[in-house]
Parts: sequence; C-alpha cells; structure tokens
Amino acid sequence: MNIENEEIADRFRELRSQSGVSQKDFASSIGLSHTVIAEIERGGREPSRKVMIALADKYKVSLDWLLLGIGSMYHDQVNDKGLTTDAGEVEVLKKEITDMEVKIRKLEAENKEVTQELLDRMRQLVEVQRRQLGNA
Repeated sequence: MNIENEEIADRFRELRSQSGVSQKDFASSIGLSHTVIAEIERGGREPSRKVMIALADKYKVSLDWLLLGIGSMYHDQVNDKGLTTDAGEVEVLKKEITDMEVKIRKLEAENKEVTQELLDRMRQLVEVQRRQLGNA
C-alpha cells in the first residue's frame, strides 16, 4: 500500500463515518459493490476518477479534499465576504464570462461561433455549480 492510497483510504473512511452509513450502503449509494469500497478503505485499491466525482457529488464534499486532503471537507465554508467559498468562485466565474463576452463581440465572425460555443458551455457549468450550491 502506498502513502497516497492510504491517505485516500483515510478520507473515504472519514466521509463514510461522517455520513453514518455502512460500507455496503456507502458503496450502493454510488453504484459500487461493498468489496470495492472495502478494498479502497484498506488502501489496496485506488479509486477511479468516476468514483471520486460520484462521491463528491452524492455527499457534497470537495474534490480537493477527497483527492488531495486540501481545504475543507464540505463546501460550506464561508469566506470574508459572507459567501460560501464555492459561491464566491461562482461569482468570479460569472464576471470572467461577462468579460469574455465583451472580447467575443470584437472577434471576426469565424472565431466568434467557436468562442460563443465555449462561452455557452462555461455558462452551463456555472449554472450547474449554482444549483449544487442551492441544494447544499
């Protein structure tokens, strides 16, 4: 077992413990078998990105925390402006998108279509994040 797997295993156990669920229920909540979670919690198996994302989404935890042990476990930490950290990030993204829109208007027609599509995708991501924050 390597150090990284052991640290991830610790965070999996901590999340499961905080959630008050058994390994079996924890696993089934994201469509896995009990044995997969048991192996991950023992440090004998590295979780896939898909598993990490599913856990972060289901249990509303930070991927930074789950993957790397960085920051708060949950998304509900408040910054100095009275916004949750993630809400502040959403506001920053919205401003950046608005600034990009101004630049797009100055582009030639050929580049405008591709850039507009990228901007639309970013708006969708911001909207998903906003909804997730609203459900937290």
